[in-house]
Amino acid sequence: MPKVSKEYFENKRKIILDAALKVFSKKPSYSVSMKDIIKESKLSQGGVYKYYSNIDDIIISLINENKIAVNPKDIIKDNYNNPKKVIFEFLKEFKNCFFESHKKYGKIFFELYPILINDKKRLKRYTSKTNSMNHPRNWFKELFIYLEKKTKENYFNPIAKLSDIYAQIILMLSGIGEELILVKYYNKKRGYKIDLKEEYGIDSETKLDDLMEIVYKTILFLMGSEELN
Repeated sequence: MPKVSKEYFENKRKIILDAALKVFSKKPSYSVSMKDIIKESKLSQGGVYKYYSNIDDIIISLINENKIAVNPKDIIKDNYNNPKKVIFEFLKEFKNCFFESHKKYGKIFFELYPILINDKKRLKRYTSKTNSMNHPRNWFKELFIYLEKKTKENYFNPIAKLSDIYAQIILMLSGIGEELILVKYYNKKRGYKIDLKEEYGIDSETKLDDLMEIVYKTILFLMGSEELN
């Protein structure tokens, strides 16, 4: 029997994952079935199940397709004595690593997250099987540890409790990420008449750098930095 190359297997996986993305873009993520993906891939049932035994396996592979080579610990280490640069670089890489991927994978995770939150066993499986750098919470954790250290060193003089500031940072970045997903996938189905672009001149996708600049200045303000630029 001839030996099958690694490229052959990788190509089959790519066909399946590309088919999955097409299905997820057309249907609510929670309603997508293996049957849907098999049909879209034009492979046999056995040909798909040979690589992925269920929907979760496919979604985990999609998550891990987003290769994040940047480690927030390295951002902090490389700029440790320059807190403003740490925050700036952190936000720049956070945008590149997470907001850009929303264009491809955002709808899937946005729709599945409420389900996973209520299924601890399933959520734990996702967490254990995916690259830890693909979890925003791990990025937040490293940033908050650093901000606390710099506060103890009297570099920062926060205007509120650190825990409240941390919550605000998470809400700001989560809100931007959510808006990017809503605009890209649901703008015509959102159920209310306010169009951020039309009403307020806000285009969250094309103005992303401006939004991140505001987040940057807001963090410096909340941390009591004397320099906001």
